Formats: sequence, C-alpha cells, structure tokens
Amino acid sequence: MKPQHFSFTTQSFNSTTTTANVFIHGYSAGHNFTDRALLVSQIPQALNTDINLLMFWESSHFGSISKLSRNVIFGASRLHPAATLAAFAGDRAVHFAMSRKRANLVGEALLDELGDYLLEHYPYVTHVNLVGHSLGGRVVISALRKLAQNRDACDLVINDVLLMAAAVEVSADEAQALNGTAERVINAYSKSDGVLLLNADEKCLGRHEVKPFDNVEMTKFGHLDYWPKLHDVLMRTQFSGFNGQQLGQTQLQDPVLNDVLLYGLLQRVPQEVLAQGIKHLKTSSWISIDEQQPLHSFIREMQHLGGHCMVNFVRGRGIAYAALLDMLVEHFDLGNDRQRCGAVVELEALLVRQVFDNAFPEGHAFSSSPIAAVKAMPADTYFSHVDALAERLTLASYVKASAPAPQVETSQSLRVTGGTLNITQLASWNMLSALPELLGKHIAGRWMTNFKTALKPGYSALVPAVAVVFFARVHWGSERGFRHR
Repeated sequence: MKPQHFSFTTQSFNSTTTTANVFIHGYSAGHNFTDRALLVSQIPQALNTDINLLMFWESSHFGSISKLSRNVIFGASRLHPAATLAAFAGDRAVHFAMSRKRANLVGEALLDELGDYLLEHYPYVTHVNLVGHSLGGRVVISALRKLAQNRDACDLVINDVLLMAAAVEVSADEAQALNGTAERVINAYSKSDGVLLLNADEKCLGRHEVKPFDNVEMTKFGHLDYWPKLHDVLMRTQFSGFNGQQLGQTQLQDPVLNDVLLYGLLQRVPQEVLAQGIKHLKTSSWISIDEQQPLHSFIREMQHLGGHCMVNFVRGRGIAYAALLDMLVEHFDLGNDRQRCGAVVELEALLVRQVFDNAFPEGHAFSSSPIAAVKAMPADTYFSHVDALAERLTLASYVKASAPAPQVETSQSLRVTGGTLNITQLASWNMLSALPELLGKHIAGRWMTNFKTALKPGYSALVPAVAVVFFARVHWGSERGFRHR
C-alpha cells in the first residue's frame, strides 16, 4: 500500500457541480483540528456553488520542538544567553528547511492522491481549481512541475491555480512551461511580505511578479493576511467560479451557537441520544445542566470541561469542540496519528478506539473499525458499551472491592459490509487488582493513561460524552468534513 501524504476534509459541496476548489495550507498551519476549523471558516460562503476540499499535509509547526532540539538549546543556554538565541534560530531554520523539502515531496503526490480521492467520493468531478498559500504554494508548484513533464499523468482539467504568498522560486523560463499545465496560473504577491525574506536562499514568488503568470499585487498584504482576507483575494484575482458576493449572515456571539462541529450536528439527533450525553456529563460536579435548554446546556458544559476547568470558570466560557478534540489527542498521545484524520468523525473514531483500548485491554467492539462497527450497531447496544467505559474511567473503579461488577451484555451478531461482525461479551474487572498482570503484559502505560484520565477534572464525564457525539456524527452527520451546507 503506497503511503498517503494528504488527508482531506470537505467544507461544503453541491452534488450537481463538476468542479472542486482545492486548498493547500502552508507552514505552521493545519497542524491540529483547531487550526483546521479556522481555515475552513475562512473559506467564503460565496464559493458554495462548488465542492470545496482542504488537503492537509504534514507541514509541521514553528513551535514543534523535538527532544533533540530541546537538548541542544538547553546545552547552549549553559554557555551564554546569546548562544541560546543562536541555537534556537539555527534549529528553527533547519526545521523550516525540512518542511520545505517535504513540501516538494508531497507536491509530487498531490494530483495522484487528489484524483484517487475524487474518484472515490465525487466521481462526477472533472475540473479542479488549486489554491496554495506559502509552502502550500510550493506544494502546488511541485505538482505542476511533475505534470509539465507528463501531461497525460492527470485526468483532471486544471482551471485556475492561485498561488498566495508562494514560498518558492520560479524562473521566467520555468513559469512559461508551468503556465501550460492550467487554464490560468495566478500569482498573488505582496512586496510588503517580510516573512518570505526569511527564505533567504530563494527569491520567493510571493514577493514579486513573474511572467507569463497572471500577477496580482496585494498591496500592503502581510504573509498572514491571505487566509483572513480570502474573499478579497478571490475577488481581486477574479478566481474561477467566484461570484464575489458575500452571503448575508449575522455573526453570532454565543460560543455554543458558533460551535458548528457540535451545534449543527446535535440539532438533528433524537432526544434519546442527547439524553445519553447529558447523563454522562451530569456525573461531573463541574457542570450544571439546564433541563429547559438541554441542547444549548449540553454543548456549553462540554465546552466548559475542555481545557482548564478553573480558567474556564473564571472567564465564563469553555473552548470550542475542535480545541477540545486537540486537547484529548494530546492527553492520549495521539499527535502522530492526527495528521491522517481529515474529517472530524475520523479523529473521533481514533479517540474512541484509544479510550476503549485503555479501558478494555482484553478486547472490545471498536478495536479495528470504529465507524463501521457503530454504523451497524443498535443505539442501546452502543450506549451500553459507553456506560461500561464510563464505569472504568472513574476514580472509584480503581479502589473498589475486587469482586467482579455486573456484566454488560453486548453479545450479538451485527451485519456489516463484507460479512458479520461478532461482538464478544465484555465483563467488568478491577483495574487496581489487575495491575501486576498488566505490568506483566507490558501495558502499564495504558493503565496509567487511564488512571490519569480518571484524575483529570471532568474527564470521566467528558470522554463518554465525546463517544456519544461520535455515535451522533456517524448516524446523522457529514462524515467527510467540518460542516455540510
């Protein structure tokens, strides 16, 4: 199986269109779901006549510092404060150089992986527009370079290619060759972009015009202005399919209503599903449910359990669901797996599998394909699994008597694609008394992670609630993206 360099998410789509707009982020962007949700929100609604895809690649982040780098910087600090700054600057320069090299590599796979994804999910799409920002522009240029060598390698028709603050050097001769790979190659550049000066060994396309590209100067634009002002960029460059009209929309100040990953989904679910989530949240002493407004209250209290509970209490609000998922990813050490999750439901599936792995090392129903298992599973069966999970996440479960708790009956056969899924009977067990056995099986780390979850304020209520939201998204949500309009 060939390696996958990109993960995808769909911001919105029209089932009758044959065109897809494809966005590729740059360095220090798209590194977590909070940032991805921000990128999605900045795509203008005036583009909702086409399919909008975001292709996420491992661009890394300026603040991502490895253990080796920390040791080098710490060692330099023992010599002189100036040596610390020099070591940090040198390390970040090397880090960016590695990301730049990776951009060239993943760019060569862009059109192949995009074609495969569209063929599987949107086979009626025949035309694409490519938009790349910063190192994302480098990714796009790398794809065009490969295409220029073999025009028959891609079945898709490329209409517009929009390069925003592209962190790549392209000569006039090369631009001539690349210009023939698309209907139009647009270079949106700004002479005020000081960030691209840090790419010292190259004359970046994002700071000057190159013929025969269509060059559009974005006067006084900084490097980070392109995404927040994307509507203006698309209008000034006359981007294909963009009608230039911003749909009227009142900006809501309520963080609950603004949390599109939760509010838009949970409006559509049956009350019994919402009741399951509320049941688990109510086990936390940190929250208070307003029975007169169950949906609003449930989302508000989930947000409050995210992040630092005391900080949330002082400021009077919690964190959005995207940030909450990122928090759980870090808690369960799943940062390396996050890049492969393009859609929210995929990250939720990763978390669900991990928390059940921690709680039930003897086996559970979600060990291989959580989404497929949940699709085939009746609601009462799934929620009995979540109840058993919640039981094992409480601190009391670590200190109670060793007598076995009542068993959770979940044994039945469920039909899924490709055959029958057999779910074995799961029996409760005493985590504390089983510790020596766990240590013998070399999974003490998993036991300690579960114990740490029980100690975290509100986590024993939050994790089962996320599992309920996952069930709702599988059955009533859009599986391929942040939102579906």
